[in-house]
Amino acid sequence: MSLDFRLELPMRSFDFNIEGKYENGITAVFGPSGAGKTSLLKMLAGLVKPGNGFIQLNGRILTDSEKGIFVPPQKRAIGFVFQEKLLFPHMTVKQNLTFGMRYARKRCPADKMISLSEVVELLDLPEVLDSKPAAISGGEQQRTALGRALLCAPELILLDEPFNAVDCRLRDNILTYLTKLKERVDIPMIVVSHDLPDLQKLTDTVQLIRDGQSEGYGKIEDYLIRPGLFPRIRA
Repeated sequence: MSLDFRLELPMRSFDFNIEGKYENGITAVFGPSGAGKTSLLKMLAGLVKPGNGFIQLNGRILTDSEKGIFVPPQKRAIGFVFQEKLLFPHMTVKQNLTFGMRYARKRCPADKMISLSEVVELLDLPEVLDSKPAAISGGEQQRTALGRALLCAPELILLDEPFNAVDCRLRDNILTYLTKLKERVDIPMIVVSHDLPDLQKLTDTVQLIRDGQSEGYGKIEDYLIRPGLFPRIRA
């Protein structure tokens, strides 16, 4: 994967202005609440249109404000796992998983797509396929949302605060499944969080954000040794 972006957006408390270039693997986006992390993901996914911006994924231009290009979300080949999971309550887990496959088939050959059976096995969901979201645990809902994103044949997966408001056991489960994905599925991910220890278990590459501005990009350990940086980011 090669993801290049330059994004600007007027916001209520600050002007969002950030750029980056991400490669394969998992990239962490780290910063305090309200820093603009979710806004970054929404602009990459096409859910929010930047005031000025440029996004290119694997050589495809998704946003170019100067040329008037703005590819809609469903055509970006980007899977988004929201904090709220946003599963369809009237559908079973299986129906939620397969919802986006019809769109994926229009742009991706069948032999390039991950199969339903592989996702179900990878995310340990066989026992709940016929259940509705309200009848399954929070961890199973999280894995269903992740599986739905995988089955959309994404070139990139965005995860917004996957560790937010979960207990230690569920947090460990989420980390386990994300690690499995990293090892078995060659799809780059961007994971947003303000929990640095969890991010360190997944990746060593981090984009630091505060008030809509980049505070740095590189190896986590390189920033840990810079006096005062992480306390300032967390503030």
